[in-house]
Amino acid sequence: MIFNTWVYGAFLAGFFILYWAVPPRGRTAALLAAGLVFYTYYLPAHTLLIAALILATYGLGALIDRLKAVEAGAPPKGFLNVKTVFVLSLSLCLGVLAYYKYLDLLAATFDGLILLLRFGAPYQVPDIVIPLGLSFFVFEFVHYLAEIYKGTTPRGSLAEYAAFGLFFPTLVAGPIKRFQPFLEQLRSPAGFRIEYVSEGLYRILIGLGKKVIIADSMATFTGPLTNPLNAAGADYWVAVYAFAIKIYFDFAGYSDIAIGSARLLGIRVPENFNRPYLQQNISAFWNHWHMSLSSWIKDYLYIPLGGNRGTLLFTTKNLIIAMALCGLWHGAAWNFVVWGLYHGAGMGLYRIYRKKGAPLIKYIEMLPGPLIKAVSVFITFHFVCIGWIFFAADLNTAFQFLASLIKTLNL
Repeated sequence: MIFNTWVYGAFLAGFFILYWAVPPRGRTAALLAAGLVFYTYYLPAHTLLIAALILATYGLGALIDRLKAVEAGAPPKGFLNVKTVFVLSLSLCLGVLAYYKYLDLLAATFDGLILLLRFGAPYQVPDIVIPLGLSFFVFEFVHYLAEIYKGTTPRGSLAEYAAFGLFFPTLVAGPIKRFQPFLEQLRSPAGFRIEYVSEGLYRILIGLGKKVIIADSMATFTGPLTNPLNAAGADYWVAVYAFAIKIYFDFAGYSDIAIGSARLLGIRVPENFNRPYLQQNISAFWNHWHMSLSSWIKDYLYIPLGGNRGTLLFTTKNLIIAMALCGLWHGAAWNFVVWGLYHGAGMGLYRIYRKKGAPLIKYIEMLPGPLIKAVSVFITFHFVCIGWIFFAADLNTAFQFLASLIKTLNL
């Protein structure tokens, strides 16, 4: 189901009544059943996929937990050890993600090399329908397995884990939630309060307004991003600003609907956006934009790569790799990778500036505080806006658009 449809509205209203009618001990099962209905409505075959992944990852998590207990008393022997099972479990999750989402990109890249080098025959890609919300629930499963491996979260029962994986408000559009806070709410279900209705409906209506009234209306002005040759002058800048508005209110709108839907059920999920365009640097922007994804990237990509535990060059390299993979998560095309590299480079340069730019920073800090803030927000916002060009269009079109945009500055 898609959030901004009457079908979802009817489904949510019906489940809201059912959820509060069942006794607290039955709510986990109710959430699980609702998730199955919600996801099956889109494509029944993909319900089998997510169910299989839930069973597999839960079973692997249980095996990791058991092996950790065994290895605590004796060193591991043979192939079956905690680390091996953990790597296999991650390979399963990421393999499913790669097959459904990235096989087409890999095949197209391979075919491009064949054409360039003039050997072999093109690879025929099967017609694959990407499961709705695949990137979101795979990331949640990876989080669960990583925390089980580190021993920082309880395993939960299969029903609890399945309710977590199939929690319909966040299943297809985030926020990317964490297992332990969700489990605590399952095990200590709240009693009904009228505030859940007022708070939930408020967030849902705000989200619908952001998505339908603001984001969708911006599509009228973003045409030049995908067809730059049919635009001129100010059209390019209007398209850039319109897309910046569109993507923020689109993403934030869906997050609001998800947060509001969960709130109707007395459940809190992470906030996802907090005035990102008003931040004074690119690092702060990412701490306020798609916050559940940013924290996931930090915890499960950036820190495992080494984080900032090394030289400035080492840290910058980790930032660029993590953000390139973040870009690829958003879409299976090279323009998303370039978008991620762009942001990674920006964050790396900002870190270099903070570490090595003391003389310049000293003079800047002599300026009035409000002026520093205004200029910083202006620069950060426009840095982000230029990046959206690579998010919105394929690489050839993006570079064409960027060239046309630069010409409008008469440089």
